Amino acid sequence: MAINKFALARYALIDKLLRRHRYVKTSYIVEFCKENLNCNITQRTIQLDILAMQNDSFIGYYAPIEYCKKQKAYYYKDPEYQLIPFQFSQAEIELIQKILYLVKNIISEEEYGILINFNAKIQFLHK
Repeated sequence: MAINKFALARYALIDKLLRRHRYVKTSYIVEFCKENLNCNITQRTIQLDILAMQNDSFIGYYAPIEYCKKQKAYYYKDPEYQLIPFQFSQAEIELIQKILYLVKNIISEEEYGILINFNAKIQFLHK
C-alpha cells in the first residue's frame, strides 16, 4: 500500500481516537481527520488505513484493531496498545517551550523553524 504524509497523519489520528474512546465509528474518524488535516477523506480511505495499520508489514504497526458489528464501530482489542509507544509529560512539553523561547535569538531562523515544527508535532501527539 502506498504511504504518503497524510496517511501517516491519519494513522496517528485513528490511534488517538481509538485510545480515547471505547468504540469509534468510521464516519466519526472521517470527520475528525477532515477537521485536523484540512483535506477531503472518504470512509473507504479510513477503512484502507485501518487495514494497513492492522496488516501492512512495511509499516509494521500490526495494530489490534477490531470491528464490533453490534456497535458498528472500531476498537482496540488491546486497550493498552499505542501506535506511538512514547508520550510526553506536560512538564516535558513546557520545558521544550521554554527552550524555544530561550534559543530564539541564538540560532538561525531556519533552525528555529525546525524546532517550532518539532514542538508542533509533540503538541499534536500529546492532545
